[in-house]
Amino acid sequence: MASHFVRWMGDPGIAADAMRMPQDVLDQARQLPDKRRGRFLIARLMLAQLMLRVYGINTLPALITQSNGRPAFADRDLPDFSIAYAGNMVGVLLAEEGGRAGLDMEIVRAHSRQTQEQLMQALTSGERAWINAQQDFMEAVTQIWTLRQSILKLTGEGSDHMESLQLHPAAGRLRSISYPDIQAVCDAEPTLVWSCALSPATQRLHLWEVDAARQWHALRDVEMNKPNIGPRTLRLTSSPLERSAHPQM
Repeated sequence: MASHFVRWMGDPGIAADAMRMPQDVLDQARQLPDKRRGRFLIARLMLAQLMLRVYGINTLPALITQSNGRPAFADRDLPDFSIAYAGNMVGVLLAEEGGRAGLDMEIVRAHSRQTQEQLMQALTSGERAWINAQQDFMEAVTQIWTLRQSILKLTGEGSDHMESLQLHPAAGRLRSISYPDIQAVCDAEPTLVWSCALSPATQRLHLWEVDAARQWHALRDVEMNKPNIGPRTLRLTSSPLERSAHPQM
């Protein structure tokens, strides 16, 4: 099965004025500050267009906010999705066929060296060792942090449960106490690091970009099972030991 990652690269504030959305979404948006309002509406516009492109659903289905603050479709039979923001960029990840999704995006070098070093303190020794072995320290920290955030969004835990997750990037493995069967792919572009956490059955990730004129552009497809999917791309999968330790899941 496949998943779909689309990102908006224009100015959310400009585009938001011209959108047609369900009334309940517009009512929610009116309660937000201007900057957040634009990103909120763009995310739901892209989600609606993904549902139309992938499932042929013409109207954005009803949404709820889960107890962890994450939006989801009210109808549990509809697919899982995840939303992320980085600067003016808005991203939406949509899973297929009952899969799970967790998305995070970070601007490269948006944080100071001091902040990056503080982030390092929350990481495991294996994660820190991998970062220190890379040529670009700040990019490497951002990759590991983005990977972590995307996985924690998939599990529904958030940053308060950092200790429930261990990454082993040198071995291409991860271990989540809460959700033992996950894969994640993270790519470092010149200005953006993004990470998609997905169910293990996901075989392909379709990447899209939407410009300020709302034109969709296909970027590339990531074949999740290929050993080399990009020179600056990390793919981590759950440890086989962890899978066997949780046969009921």
